[in-house]
Amino acid sequence: MLLAALCMAAPLLRAQGLWTSAEMKFRMTKGLSGYVEGEYRTADGLDGTERWAASAGLDYKLSRWLKMTAGYTYIHRHVESVTKKGNIVSDYWQPRHRASFALTGSYSWNRFTFSLRERYQYTYRTEQTAAKWDGDDGSAKADELIEASHKHVLRSRLKAEYDIRKSGFTPFASCELYNSLSGFTHEKTRWTVGTDYRFNKRHSVSVFYRYIDRSDDDDTGGHVIGVGYSFKL
Repeated sequence: MLLAALCMAAPLLRAQGLWTSAEMKFRMTKGLSGYVEGEYRTADGLDGTERWAASAGLDYKLSRWLKMTAGYTYIHRHVESVTKKGNIVSDYWQPRHRASFALTGSYSWNRFTFSLRERYQYTYRTEQTAAKWDGDDGSAKADELIEASHKHVLRSRLKAEYDIRKSGFTPFASCELYNSLSGFTHEKTRWTVGTDYRFNKRHSVSVFYRYIDRSDDDDTGGHVIGVGYSFKL
């Protein structure tokens, strides 16, 4: 089924790319668990690498319906750019550090589960330089300075899941809004549909289609296909 889903989604891959991830979860004490995750994203049309990332964090269940999450992510992103004056900046890899904190409330009804997650994330981009050339004659120019930056974002996600009886499949759909906390302006929206498939208590996979309504410094807008694997100790 996973292969068939990816084949059906092949035309969309030309528009954006493929996001893949692998996650390991482990219980620490009652109510407290940890996770580590690796992520890899291709550039547009599977043409090279857009970014890779590594994450680690903790989940704590405050009650049956409320969960708290705190985590850190290191992001290594491939950047191509042209300056406002038309000069060409060489490709470079940009490191970023991201901290996040989230509260997720959930409610189950029959075989449906509805959840609302509010996540605050802070991203720090380090300062660096990159080689630069004149866009007209190709002559070398002084290196381009990419200044350090800070970004505060509130992500609000509403999600619905359905547990199919006597099946490992759990289809889901979600809508996530990104709002900048600098003036509280809306930045973009992510629409996602997909399914989780649980092989057993330890192993599961997730396949999804995602549409991002606009590009920003973190995501390229357009169509995305994602595949993830999760393992529970």
